[in-house]
Amino acid sequence: MEAVAAELAGKGVRFDPERGLIELDGRIAQTYEPLEYLLVARPKGKDYEALLAVEDVSVGALNTALLLAGMEPGRNAKFALVQPPPTPEEMAQGAPAYTVEPPAGTGMYIYVWWEEEVRDAAGARSERYFYRAEDLVLNARSERTYQRGPWIYLGSRFVRPHKDAPELFAAEAEGNLVSIVYFDPSNQLMTGSDPEADNQHVWYPNFYLLPEIGHPVKILFSREPLDAPPPTLNAPASAEGGR
Repeated sequence: MEAVAAELAGKGVRFDPERGLIELDGRIAQTYEPLEYLLVARPKGKDYEALLAVEDVSVGALNTALLLAGMEPGRNAKFALVQPPPTPEEMAQGAPAYTVEPPAGTGMYIYVWWEEEVRDAAGARSERYFYRAEDLVLNARSERTYQRGPWIYLGSRFVRPHKDAPELFAAEAEGNLVSIVYFDPSNQLMTGSDPEADNQHVWYPNFYLLPEIGHPVKILFSREPLDAPPPTLNAPASAEGGR
């Protein structure tokens, strides 16, 4: 396993099999624009609709680490039209035109860690921040953060652009890794499962907490909820955010 971990590290994915942790170097991609993705890989991913972006990270290596961490491909969200369909009057009163069955399967908890220089009357100092990824995403309609929970592993899929083309791993070809909203087909590696994840128009960065666009961050995937940053990040156990 040490040799495998070393190979993954050479591709931008630091994997700790004992703790079930995966660590990536990333950056803040958006602080005010609407979001559809939590994490994308540049240059292919939709970083203009993502909270976080990574560079120089092999998507295949990340997928391998997720599998080694015990993930198994789950089921994507399912949509079904309501039968009989509601009348225009019923829809105007809020009756849904479809039902949503949320995704199901194994998942990882995702955290974001960063350092900032803070200046006050005492001078300059370095502050460390550690948040659940969900706490960094706002629902503008309900004025709450994304519902906490594991991000479900879907495993992406292989696609063929046309009949004579070789198969491509969709998450690697598109660069969209973790989605905030539901997408079908499931080309992403992972998806969230907030009750309003079928709505693509309500999700925004939590600018109250976030540093500026481009600020470096560490992105952590964990099999279990964390109360504090791992020791490898050299952050105090009382770092802000926690579970």
